[in-house]
Amino acid sequence: MKKQVLISSFQFCILLIGFLLGSTVILVPGSHANQNAWLAYVIGWLGGFLLFSIYIALYKRHPEKTLVEIHQLLLGKWLGNLLSILYIWYFLHLGSLVLRNFTEYTLTISLPETPLWFMTVLYTLVIAYSVKSGLEVTSRTAELIVPFIFLFQIGITLLLVPHMKFSNLLPFLEDGLKPVLDASFSVLTFPFGETVVFLMLFPYLNDRKKLKRNFIISFLLAGGLLLIAVFREITILGELGIERKIFPPHLSTKKIEVLNFDPLIGVMFFITGATKICVCYLASVIGLAQLTKSNDHRVFVYPIGIILAGLSIWIYASAPQMLSWAIEVWPYYSIPFQIVIPIALLCISLLKGKKKSKKASS
Repeated sequence: MKKQVLISSFQFCILLIGFLLGSTVILVPGSHANQNAWLAYVIGWLGGFLLFSIYIALYKRHPEKTLVEIHQLLLGKWLGNLLSILYIWYFLHLGSLVLRNFTEYTLTISLPETPLWFMTVLYTLVIAYSVKSGLEVTSRTAELIVPFIFLFQIGITLLLVPHMKFSNLLPFLEDGLKPVLDASFSVLTFPFGETVVFLMLFPYLNDRKKLKRNFIISFLLAGGLLLIAVFREITILGELGIERKIFPPHLSTKKIEVLNFDPLIGVMFFITGATKICVCYLASVIGLAQLTKSNDHRVFVYPIGIILAGLSIWIYASAPQMLSWAIEVWPYYSIPFQIVIPIALLCISLLKGKKKSKKASS
């Protein structure tokens, strides 16, 4: 994709908010901390601010360059390309996980008789069309939809206030701080550390001077909404409800007796997931296009879509296995991609910058 394609600051904020909401609207981050999940979430949220600041610092040292180009610049052709291939896999893998989250949600809640492959293929085709249309179209679509999802979540929470039992937040730190810290690390890697994917999209922002401000606004809005959602699930369902149920947010919304919100909730959740999958999908095809020196990312859209759909179907045997993998494996699997490599790249960039300044002064 040519870098003449630019998105506005508002569109960037909306994309980042939609990405952070992603599959967290159907799951509860840090749920294995039980009634202390809210504290685990807050700690993970603060860590997410720090992590995304590292991504911004790395980009600002190499403006107008994507992560693939930064790899090549700092590590050379061969090692840089190898690392880029690993990241393309990571983005594709993340997209397939989110795709499976939402197809599993649809089959479990709304369409239990529908084959998994049918929902996966249908969803992938819609997302592939958006990705093939380009970042601008994806951003404009998110610009129209994500604000309504934001307001919808707030509305649902207000309707559920009468059903909240704040006694479910107690006892506080009954098992000590360790379970909370373990859960906060999980929150750090899902969803906040996953924003490493935006290192592929930063160069397409039309006003890069406002990048830090946009990041703070997006993290505050999306993070605040998710914190409200975590409080909502704990106070309505209790610790057993958020730990043992597959999709706690769906169960809590069932408490609303005025109207049957099931169809609308399903559509809203599906759209939120599509934003996150689109970002991962775009990062994969842009990275592949840059790696192969292609000027058109669209030639890779459908081949990558086939891999995305196939991987999504194959990756889990069941919904419980999906949740178990997300809690027990994903945080550790993500460490190199989200934490170790970005910090190492920033350190290498700083060292090279010092060497250049010394040479220039001498």
